[in-house]
Amino acid sequence: MARLTNNRPAGGLRRGRGSRWAIFFLALGGLSLALGGQAQGQSQAVKPLDPPLKLRLGLLPIADTILLHVAQGQGYFEKRGLLVELTPFQSALEKDSAVMAGQLDGHFCEISSAMVQRAQGRPYKIVATTSHTEPNERVFGIVAKPNSKAKSLADVKGQSLGVARQTIVDFLADAFLARAGLPQDYFERRDVRKIPLRLQTLIAGRLDLSVFPEPLLSMAEKAGGAVLVDDRDLDMPLAAVALKDEFATPAAVEALRAALAEAVAYANANPGPIRELMLSKGLISKSLAEGWTPPTYNPAHIPDRLPDKALFEAYVDWLARNDVLRRADSPGPLRPAPEFADSIYQAGR
Repeated sequence: MARLTNNRPAGGLRRGRGSRWAIFFLALGGLSLALGGQAQGQSQAVKPLDPPLKLRLGLLPIADTILLHVAQGQGYFEKRGLLVELTPFQSALEKDSAVMAGQLDGHFCEISSAMVQRAQGRPYKIVATTSHTEPNERVFGIVAKPNSKAKSLADVKGQSLGVARQTIVDFLADAFLARAGLPQDYFERRDVRKIPLRLQTLIAGRLDLSVFPEPLLSMAEKAGGAVLVDDRDLDMPLAAVALKDEFATPAAVEALRAALAEAVAYANANPGPIRELMLSKGLISKSLAEGWTPPTYNPAHIPDRLPDKALFEAYVDWLARNDVLRRADSPGPLRPAPEFADSIYQAGR
């Protein structure tokens, strides 16, 4: 996922700010996020766009992008009048450079990166989601190195935690700590940006812990690691698709979501072909593909359930705590955080 611009050196998060952020996470177990946009509209007939709309969407080589590959390969985009060019990038840095240069009409992203881009004057808006936490299936988690004796977070105070700082894995590490009532400096965080290197370092025992998404959690487990905590008790969207404002029209968003909804149905009904597609696109390794079952997707959450105001504000507080953005109502040299309505698609806008 993308790194957020930050002038502060890596280290523990500063305390004393963002109380609303902590309260949000402590309440997550009972929080129900509001459905964004036209939720539950997946079963409704959507007329194809006429004339068709051309979109160049930037992707990263991670499993969360599989629904976009399915919608393209199965013709669901074209069926809805979307002429989509999926443009893969090998790193978030490459993709974000294309975003900054205005070369993409939209892109796969994490929520916070779209917010930072908006604050920087780049008019991208989150319009759909591609992954969401679920109570019966983990997406992200903290895993201990092989042969660790740790059984829970209570056993790992002060141990090294591999993350990519100021990305969703860092955000979720804070969420896990907040849910457990533990301080944000509970771990010694180490910034290991490349996911394969972070996995290799953990398996070699040079990191005590790391935060990974699936299927990397399963890969770490196969190597002898133990997952200590995961995101099944969090209720939030994780990955998203953002479009430039000029393309984020009601008709275009409805068409995009309808295509992704069909991709959800296809993926849920065809785990074998999905596994092979992930393998062919380089989204999973050959060793993991053997015997691994891809995740299922909840059509009540994907693609329509966007971040609500509470989650958006939690991200704003977290970005302020990390000295990436400042709250719009706070003075300081940092760029002010964007408005909710400018960052998250609202039906009819």
